[in-house]
Amino acid sequence: MVLTDFLKKVPLFSELNDNELKNLEQKAEILCYPRDAFICKEGEHGDTMFIIKSGIVQIYCDDGSGGKKIITHSKLGEYFGEIALLMEGARTATVVALAETEVIRIKKVDFDELLRTHNGICISIIKELCNRLLKANISASTIKSHNVYSVLGPDTSSGKSLFARNLALAISHLLKEDVLLYDPNLRNDRIARMLAVEERSKIIDELVNQEKITNISKYVVKSPSGLLTILPQENGITDCRLKEFHTYSLMTTVMENYKYIVVDSSSMFTKVTKEIVQNSNKIIYLISSKNISVEGLMDYFDKTRREWNVSHDKVIFGVNHNTSVATDEGRITDKARERISFELPFMADFKGARDPHPQGLLTLQTNPSHILSKVCSDLANKLIYDQKIGLSLPTFAGDVAKNSLAERWIESALQEFSVSIKDVVVSEPFFKNENPYKTIYGSTPKWKLNEQVVKVVDFANRFKKEFDVKNVYLTLNGEESTI
Repeated sequence: MVLTDFLKKVPLFSELNDNELKNLEQKAEILCYPRDAFICKEGEHGDTMFIIKSGIVQIYCDDGSGGKKIITHSKLGEYFGEIALLMEGARTATVVALAETEVIRIKKVDFDELLRTHNGICISIIKELCNRLLKANISASTIKSHNVYSVLGPDTSSGKSLFARNLALAISHLLKEDVLLYDPNLRNDRIARMLAVEERSKIIDELVNQEKITNISKYVVKSPSGLLTILPQENGITDCRLKEFHTYSLMTTVMENYKYIVVDSSSMFTKVTKEIVQNSNKIIYLISSKNISVEGLMDYFDKTRREWNVSHDKVIFGVNHNTSVATDEGRITDKARERISFELPFMADFKGARDPHPQGLLTLQTNPSHILSKVCSDLANKLIYDQKIGLSLPTFAGDVAKNSLAERWIESALQEFSVSIKDVVVSEPFFKNENPYKTIYGSTPKWKLNEQVVKVVDFANRFKKEFDVKNVYLTLNGEESTI
């Protein structure tokens, strides 16, 4: 590929015309780094920036204790090293090639000229730096975990609390980890009662007196179902001392201390709801089928989350059919169904069950064959294993011996990846650049993605060495990169 054609596809240079791209091509330098080679090191003087033409790199910095903190992985079309040029200082991170990697190197003098003459590049750089700063602030903050899943609804009839409990249980079973079911309304003891927790606390007293909770663990208990919950205030139903800033303070403390959290959030769009939504990995918005316009409620929530600067891909819409009478349901249009990710059918056994069952049964479904358990289990898998990773390898279909060996390698990849990647499968054969390929792909949690990238790229490097091939292809969430 002509370098100008490649540069044209890099978002950073999208505003340059053909002559300007040609001029940049003449000044740019292409370098090739073998696997495990350092492209630049933290602390050294930086006078060049890099754009990845092929391959993949790992970017990390010193964690302060002699180890390394992985910041991210970068691939085709992405760039790094620009901070040292802008600040005229030392490199802020180390970059190492995970596979054979080609980069385009641009010197500071040429980079400065681009910034002076093209406002679009300046804006692009600023946006990218802001995105990185936001991620860095989140990672460096006291909030240790962002495995937060919020369940909201437009009103109390949506069934969001019932769904939040069962979703939390499904996530706990899936991960085999403790999950905290958190209701910001500490005045209400309904969640504790639903989980068969009898203790109460003076948590609001401490919040009001100190404006924060110094030791949240003394207010958290494990229910008989295995879910964690916060003990509500004794006689809290009439306690009006709890203010918005108290609730926000407690939410921050919860996120500092617990790894997996399901929030049974308010149906009101308060400042606290906004903070919860903005700090959530995913937001499940559950709507009752009795509402006149399901589509209208989805539109209204979309408008709100845009005002809150929350990305649309964080939101999952669901409908709860909480009536068996068809005429009582609102009309759900085909257009609305395209945006709905799941539907809960009418469940007669839960009708009106807003309190514990007289015989002590809970509205917490432990039967895995129950429809509520199935829906929550399916959604838990989608929420947790939301990162898609794949590796496309040539099969050499025209060469019997190499094809047989390649198929054994692909089978080996299937077994190797399945140890830590979920639902690993092999695609049907397909053609790429007139050569036959197969893709091994599966899903992984976001917090394990960096670890899985290293594992997949390591396998790709071994495959390339065995077959002496130049290119295989890594796919991350639909974006392909050459290794």
